[in-house]
Amino acid sequence: MKRAVSGPVAMAAVASMVLIFLGLTAGPARASFVSNNCRTNHASDDHHRRKDALAYAIVAKGEGYEWGGGCWNDNNRDDTPNAPDSNGEGPDCSGLTFKSWELRNPGDNRYTYYDKLENVHGPYTTYDYHSPASTYPFIKLPDKSRKTTIYMDAFAKNGHVGLLSNRVSPSSNTDYIIEAKGDAYGTGEWLESYRYNSSYVGVRRKNWTPDCYPQCQMGASQPRVVTVP
Repeated sequence: MKRAVSGPVAMAAVASMVLIFLGLTAGPARASFVSNNCRTNHASDDHHRRKDALAYAIVAKGEGYEWGGGCWNDNNRDDTPNAPDSNGEGPDCSGLTFKSWELRNPGDNRYTYYDKLENVHGPYTTYDYHSPASTYPFIKLPDKSRKTTIYMDAFAKNGHVGLLSNRVSPSSNTDYIIEAKGDAYGTGEWLESYRYNSSYVGVRRKNWTPDCYPQCQMGASQPRVVTVP
């Protein structure tokens, strides 16, 4: 007849088994992409043109996507694939817009340049881009027509925001949009029909520096809409 184990001896045995199990199953702590690669690096900017924003956004093509993120390295690949919400590489859609537009906090229309490896997202959500308050450094456009929108304006809905590229679409029903699209897609440039989707509104950053700067002549006009022949 086997002796029953009870009381403190049994509790100690169970605790030992739990510790052994945890030791066998728990892997080593892993540093994230953000902790290994990202750093604070930003500076006030005295001007910001649409073509500057385009140059900043377009090189993020091929990078990853991270919800709430804002750090990437412009090496044309996702460095943390299949690892969502892990402090991984890439911006989300709001973070890409914030950094490309060189935005600041509400009430400040000036510019701040953020290095691609600075993990900053900004205070604005997709809802804010879709329904901006009067103090925000961007406005809702009266419509989304091609006569109204200019490249580097954005289309936003409650849930997503994307930047209008300067590439000419092969179709009158679509536009090239630079966007951080999601974990399955990453960040890139795709043909989208946001202009004709009623969930989206047109959004424009306030206080753009004219593209002609610093060689503007009196009466120089802003860049116009991307048209389809």
